[in-house]
Amino acid sequence: MLISLVVSYAIAFFLISSGWATNRTPLPRDRPGMPIWTVDLRTVIGSEPLGLVVGQGRETQAKPRTSLWFLDKTTIAVTFVTRQAKSKLSSRDGSDVSSPLQVRLILLDGASGNVRNNKSWPTESRFAGIVTMHDGKFVMQRGLELVLFSSDLTEVKTLKLPRLEEADWHAHPSPSGKNVLFIATSLRTSSAIPWIWVDVDSLTVLRSWKETQSGWVAISDQRMAMTTCVWVYSCKPEVMVRSIDGDWETVALATKNSKPRLQFVDDSTLYLLGSPARLIRTDGRVLFTEENAPEGCWWGEPVPSSTGLRFVVPSCKVKGVISSLDMAGHDVLRKILVFDAPFDRVTHVIDISGPTIKDLSSLALSPDGLSLAILNNELLEVLPLPRPQ
Repeated sequence: MLISLVVSYAIAFFLISSGWATNRTPLPRDRPGMPIWTVDLRTVIGSEPLGLVVGQGRETQAKPRTSLWFLDKTTIAVTFVTRQAKSKLSSRDGSDVSSPLQVRLILLDGASGNVRNNKSWPTESRFAGIVTMHDGKFVMQRGLELVLFSSDLTEVKTLKLPRLEEADWHAHPSPSGKNVLFIATSLRTSSAIPWIWVDVDSLTVLRSWKETQSGWVAISDQRMAMTTCVWVYSCKPEVMVRSIDGDWETVALATKNSKPRLQFVDDSTLYLLGSPARLIRTDGRVLFTEENAPEGCWWGEPVPSSTGLRFVVPSCKVKGVISSLDMAGHDVLRKILVFDAPFDRVTHVIDISGPTIKDLSSLALSPDGLSLAILNNELLEVLPLPRPQ
């Protein structure tokens, strides 16, 4: 009996250490665009992930609310919003509709895919997850509550955001993770709405004010940028930039057709998705223009590394379009465009050759820019990227 017990423990240790206990699938490392591992997180989550409830009257549940971050070059953090299981007699998936909400954090080893930690906290809202990371620390949003965590998951400080009517606070982090701007973005009207700029290391409000948001917003550690005429049409389409306490200045023109989404890739450089795709300085100087840029993803934004030395842009192909049946189709991730400093050209184009990745996905780039994590539903995978040229 002692021998069988030892054998059982040995088998269990092998399964856990090899990753099979978490449905980890190791894959070849020498194939470009092929992930080095994939993990099916459904068995780790333990219950059905929940999405935001959208619409009025006839409400529907959106895609599961998730977040994906590299806390350092070897640690990946994933969050899901679920319900706390009441008992074994609860619903089949352990997510009784009357039970309270929780945000579940899963930490994984970036090199192997093994789960390092699996922890959950209560949340008053489905609008919950990690919103930014800096130097190993991260900020988790749980509805109106912001919590600063250390690298060992100790709660360092909390901050309460003001309560809103029919709106949620949407986070806009800087590429370095040192700052994050919160905007009540569901109030997309021509009226001024609240904006709150938060310093991450101290978790303190640096400035709060009211401003009209007429388009996509992005921030760096020193500046913010916004495109006009995305949701408000009685204005001239422009890309505007300002400091935290300065005035808006127009740095580039936009068009009604392109309506570019924008993202800071370092403290003074903006990537504008659209037709054409452009990379500009905050003074308006154009670094790169791509007239025939690969087709983008409707959900995709440029993803910078926290060091500011590399960023990637996802490229999709629309599949399943049937015009006669009014079927719009879906995005399939096909390529990853890699830009390295000084950002004057595309340095690598990675063809995705692993499992098919459809529609809304989350991407995270490691601080050194050598690993790209992709979360599609509950499937997580990591792609190795070439070293910067």
